[in-house]
Amino acid sequence: MIIKDEQIKAIDKKIEDMSKGLKKGFWAGLLAFVFAKITHLLITFALGLWMVMVFGYTETIQSIAKVIDNPITGIIYLIFVTRFIYKLITKDE
Repeated sequence: MIIKDEQIKAIDKKIEDMSKGLKKGFWAGLLAFVFAKITHLLITFALGLWMVMVFGYTETIQSIAKVIDNPITGIIYLIFVTRFIYKLITKDE
């Protein structure tokens, strides 16, 4: 089935108008926090794995890993990323 570009744009516009995102509140914040925690785990794992594969498991890499794995660093990351994701998933009208 072939659809013209004008029809696709009209359908996209209607869907965008209907989609208002999540309502602001607890569940949206919890979802944003869960997404932020998942990204935190994936990024720190990938960064640590890459550094060990490239440079080896040296004392310098251990000290860098301690800074990255520091709870304060994690909390700061989670605060900023949770706010960013929360703003993305709750569209303001």
